[in-house]
Amino acid sequence: MVKWISKSKITIFFSFFMLILLICSTIILYTYTRTSALMRKEAFELFPIHMHVEQLISNKDLSDADLEKAFIDLPKGSQIIFVKNKENGLKNIFYNEIDSMIDKGINKLFIPLLNTMLKQINIDDVVNSFYDEHVTINFRETSDGYFFQVVHAIDTEHFKGDIYVMDNLTSNLLDRFKGLIYQSLFIACCAILFTMINYIVINKLLFIPFKKMRQHYASHTKFNMKLFDYERMALSEVKETIDVVNNTILEMQEGIIETKSFLDEMVHEIKNPAHNIKNEIEFINDSIDDQDIKLNLSSVTKETENIISLLSSIKILYDIYYLGGEPPNIWIEPIINIENIVNEYRAKQQNRIFYFKHHLKKKTKIWMDEGSIELIIRNLLDNAIKYSRDGSSIFIGIREDDNGTKLLIDIVNTDSSIEYNKIGKIFDKYYRTNDAKESTVGAGIGLWLVKNIVEIYESEVSVQSTHNTTGFILTFEHVKHD
Repeated sequence: MVKWISKSKITIFFSFFMLILLICSTIILYTYTRTSALMRKEAFELFPIHMHVEQLISNKDLSDADLEKAFIDLPKGSQIIFVKNKENGLKNIFYNEIDSMIDKGINKLFIPLLNTMLKQINIDDVVNSFYDEHVTINFRETSDGYFFQVVHAIDTEHFKGDIYVMDNLTSNLLDRFKGLIYQSLFIACCAILFTMINYIVINKLLFIPFKKMRQHYASHTKFNMKLFDYERMALSEVKETIDVVNNTILEMQEGIIETKSFLDEMVHEIKNPAHNIKNEIEFINDSIDDQDIKLNLSSVTKETENIISLLSSIKILYDIYYLGGEPPNIWIEPIINIENIVNEYRAKQQNRIFYFKHHLKKKTKIWMDEGSIELIIRNLLDNAIKYSRDGSSIFIGIREDDNGTKLLIDIVNTDSSIEYNKIGKIFDKYYRTNDAKESTVGAGIGLWLVKNIVEIYESEVSVQSTHNTTGFILTFEHVKHD
């Protein structure tokens, strides 16, 4: 589910990203098109004043003074009129004395952008509807902005020369260009906001419920599995999926309970005959003197004990891993519990030498229930007894680590070792060495059981072995001092 959620999120995010990219591209194209249209409009508006200049020049009744006066009043805004008379070599320029403030403040950000866009626009197809003849439109970039320039050569009996009509396109279009930019930014922000809202809604209605469900079941173990209840808003398909998962979990729990009942009956029905067989064999073994028969009966007895041990272990495992509750919040003093077990083994196993030592600075407790610690210690002691010879020493020690934050329990026995290439398998389910299969009783799940119980309480178990010793180390993370 984690991979599905991640891939789906990436896919939807990429889709929204492409949508935003498409919207932004459209907005840029719209801004370019509108600027081009405004530029054509400004270019076209130069033609009437150009025509007016020609009419004034062609008027015979106007003196030079009248023409100059008319030309002075003719330029509007940022327009410039330049008249070059080829007959007398006179040159006149007419413009408005306007204090331009376009390059001040925030305009400094827009002017370079506007000029860059104006360079990219081609308006060669602007048609002059006032004259049939071609009028050239040129562009000139100056320090004051980007200029239109309409040049027309006139050759009449009254005037021979060139007329230049120019206009500061940057100045004329700046305010409208700023309006376009603001409008485009507003549309882009609305589009991005709308896309983000959609993504958030999809995330809330689709991904968050699945994420919560995954976290719910990930935080619960088989000990305390509970159905997932999501009361917040979600897609109907998501709620249906959650219901399907919950129903599946419920069916599994019901099946586990039924299996437990069946297993209890099966273990009971098999263990009783196995015990009876073992007792009968022991009785027969005590009644005869033939050593060959005794040896064969001893082999049968071991196999019977293996069956009984296996059934008991299966029962314990099933109770712990499928029907157990949440690990109880119980803190015990390991010294008291372990010392009682060691004393019991010392009394029963007099062919072994037991040493029990502890070194704790304060009264220390660990997080584990008494039943679990007893099961762990008994399994490790049984293992030490099985794989050692008569007269061997078994050491049990309790200590703290160097930082005083962890508690360690050592169980070490002499006269046995584990081959280096088999240390990694020692905690595997049903694993037993060849020597153990021939000489000891067991199902091969004792150490596997120890490892799993330790992990339930968020602790660790490890093994070390030399040519003559084998040691198990239990490391408890949850420790408190009274």
